[in-house]
Amino acid sequence: MRKMRLQIIVMMLLLCGAAGVMAGFAGTTKDNMGVTVPQAEAVSTSAGWEAAGVAAKSDLELLVDLGEEHMDPSALLTVKIQGEIINTVSADQAKMLADQLAGAIGLSEVTTARLHGNEVFHAEAKVSGVSAQLDWALSEEGSSYIRVMLIGEAAEQTTEMMTMQQNIQDEMNQAGIANTWNAAIQGYALKTRGVEETMNQVEESISAEVPIRSVEDYADVTTLSRSYEAPSLDAFVMSGSTPIHMQMAVHEDSVKKSNRITIGFPVITIEY
Repeated sequence: MRKMRLQIIVMMLLLCGAAGVMAGFAGTTKDNMGVTVPQAEAVSTSAGWEAAGVAAKSDLELLVDLGEEHMDPSALLTVKIQGEIINTVSADQAKMLADQLAGAIGLSEVTTARLHGNEVFHAEAKVSGVSAQLDWALSEEGSSYIRVMLIGEAAEQTTEMMTMQQNIQDEMNQAGIANTWNAAIQGYALKTRGVEETMNQVEESISAEVPIRSVEDYADVTTLSRSYEAPSLDAFVMSGSTPIHMQMAVHEDSVKKSNRITIGFPVITIEY
């Protein structure tokens, strides 16, 4: 796990240059307290690219349904598509591929920056109301790490985001970029309860839809996080010898006097 964490940290550093963003990209988020986020090769699905896209849509619909049941209508859906090119490409080739992917997403301007000697290509814009962001990092050795992040209102933009996700994965596949996805929905609880009571209530509701088994947990004064094995979900990340298909966290927001719920498939890769 230590080796994996170092790889993830390197990836995160490579990709945090262009806009000073990505504190949680493909790494451990600020609040995750040691929960490891999958790299592209660490997440598995049950079939090829076309089938993976169909499975992703089904899982995303389930994720949004869970959010609508337990969160207020302002809940946000975040979808991340992560990819990697191991083979060496030149800076010009990487820039060309980044431009092509940005254009396919609907992002018109790609900026270039250097971070620790690495070339970083970045683009972001609103596309059909969805916040879209591309970060492409080219290492000194010539390998590339790519992330596309989509953020939108779950109640209004889920369909558009699912279509965008599928198109992005198709574009990556055609360009020979191995890719995976993860998603999270985050919003405030509909009812005021204690953190553990909220967690248990949401967990009970989820278990009625998806068989789950808690395998890891973390707790402090205001936050409770649990990771689950849920074989009916397609994507997973290995934690040691245990597959994790879903992670849920509840955080007590002292300012809003409400609990913030975050559910991630297969794990949470945003701050909770």
